[in-house]
Amino acid sequence: MRIRFATAWCTATLAGLTVSWWGVQHAVGGTALGDAPAAAVPARTGRPPAPQSPPASSPAKRETLAPSPSRTPASPSATPTAGRSAAPPGASSEGRLRTFTLKSGRVVLEVHEYGARLVSASPERGFTVREWRREEWLRVDLTDGEHGSAVFATWNGHPTLVEVHEY
Repeated sequence: MRIRFATAWCTATLAGLTVSWWGVQHAVGGTALGDAPAAAVPARTGRPPAPQSPPASSPAKRETLAPSPSRTPASPSATPTAGRSAAPPGASSEGRLRTFTLKSGRVVLEVHEYGARLVSASPERGFTVREWRREEWLRVDLTDGEHGSAVFATWNGHPTLVEVHEY
């Protein structure tokens, strides 16, 4: 009786884990945790150097992607490659890869006129990556819990604006 119960319990648990992982795998696809293509980024070790004399309030670095001249559209049969997420809604099919070297690591974004997509994030030792994404913005944090760096890309009614904050 106990062996039947244990067998049934193990089978049900394994089936539940399989179904859960299958659902999670599709939910994280195309994010920093999924199978997004990684850009070649040289690995660095060690903690970043402390700032020598930080200003009282450091202004954020801002950059706006200027609208590019219109280009001929891709062939109608073109589809996103497997393993890559499609470009953000309203974005042209060609984006620029932008690399941001921060105190806590490196972030690579594919920036479109009206959108952005995280390509890769390489934190320094001791830092972790967190990503938040909505239809009109993207935020990538490299943090050790107390200090870190944040990259914001926004395109809510305006061309894509990228800001970098160190905290």
